Amino acid sequence: MQIRTKIAIQFTIIIAAILIIFSLAIYYTSENFRKQEFYNRLTDRALLTAGLLKELKITEKDKKKLRDANKTFLTKLNTEKVLMFNEKNELVYASYEAESFLFSPDFLNQVRKQRYVETSDWANQVIGTMYEDEEKKSYVVVASASDKYGQDKLKNIRDTLVISFIIGILLTIFLGVIFAGQSLKPIADINEEITNITAYNLKQKLSTGNNKDEIAQLAINFNQMLERLERSFELQKSFVSNASHELRTPLAAIKSEIQIALENDRTPAEYKSILRSLLTDNQRLIQLTNGLLQLAKSENRDNSLVMKPTRLDELLFKAQEEVLNQNSDYKISIDFDDIPDDDEWVSTNGNEALLLTVFTNLLENACKYSPEHQAEAKIKFNEQHCIVAVKDNGIGIPASELSKIFEPFYRTPNASKYRGHGIGLSICRRIIDMHQGKIDVTSEEGKGSTFVVTLPHL
Repeated sequence: MQIRTKIAIQFTIIIAAILIIFSLAIYYTSENFRKQEFYNRLTDRALLTAGLLKELKITEKDKKKLRDANKTFLTKLNTEKVLMFNEKNELVYASYEAESFLFSPDFLNQVRKQRYVETSDWANQVIGTMYEDEEKKSYVVVASASDKYGQDKLKNIRDTLVISFIIGILLTIFLGVIFAGQSLKPIADINEEITNITAYNLKQKLSTGNNKDEIAQLAINFNQMLERLERSFELQKSFVSNASHELRTPLAAIKSEIQIALENDRTPAEYKSILRSLLTDNQRLIQLTNGLLQLAKSENRDNSLVMKPTRLDELLFKAQEEVLNQNSDYKISIDFDDIPDDDEWVSTNGNEALLLTVFTNLLENACKYSPEHQAEAKIKFNEQHCIVAVKDNGIGIPASELSKIFEPFYRTPNASKYRGHGIGLSICRRIIDMHQGKIDVTSEEGKGSTFVVTLPHL
């Protein structure tokens, strides 16, 4: 079912419920008013009749005169009956002539007890009330009649409400369909525009209308998503291009060395020299491949990564050991700004292998770009975060390049003479992002750099 149809149906149901509630309220209010008004008329007729009987001293001749007066001068109620009973439940007056009169002693006793009673019997409304004459004699006066005029008015109100309800529902359906169509037209326009957007024209944007309502906000958010997709595709293209270029360089070197070796016969020493060169290029290729795998792994943001409480000081010492095992001339010092009272202050919920990659890269870079191959790491903490700062006294980073160093394959001009591929810092940034942390850098060209990793502790 289309949203347009759903809205029209829901709108109709809501309006129908409101109309029913108001119609019932009007009908029952009118009915109660009619009943009470008629009961009041019956009471007035009963008391008027009793008063006249008092004046006429209730003789048989006067009773007949009163019945004639009721028929001639008083407004006649439909099927009107007025009966008057004394204290012994004996009929002392009837507004009509009949051979017998049916009445309920229980009803008369109830009137005497409650002084006034309203009830109904099928089509007639009935009231019973007490009346006392000058001699303190009590009488029960019962009046009944059918409110034909009031019932006709009530029927007219009921018919009017039913017809109004039907017309109202039909108008609601018609207007609801039109209203829903107009309200959803911007969404239909957006759907039509979206169908024309492909991976090859992500620069095309949706119309944002008045830039104020929810549909405009939807279009704005979608345009922002397209921009993010476009940036992701550009990064992917750049990654593939740079990776291909980086891989091609050692492979081309290996191919050239093999071709040169095969051109002429060589001495064993020359072959060993070529093999050593091939081994160096092969190690460079392996290192680059491992870096690319790490970069791809750092992009994995699903729940497959195992995250567990990890002590950062222990990771730093492991990273120090790995770097020193591969580079015996490097020097790394690790220290605390302050000794923590609780191990949780230097622990974070993270993936140990990925965080080890971060600290290994930072320590190795710090030593590699320092003339003395020396790095210093310090561990700090506060109430929410654990902070690791890696400092070197190396070549530093130009201020204009600081914003670019975390991009894949980017290398600053003053680092071009050092071995590397420009993917280490990119890997670090992405891993730290996965751990809801941040990595910052301060640097001065020619004096060194300080990389600060901030992670939430347990």
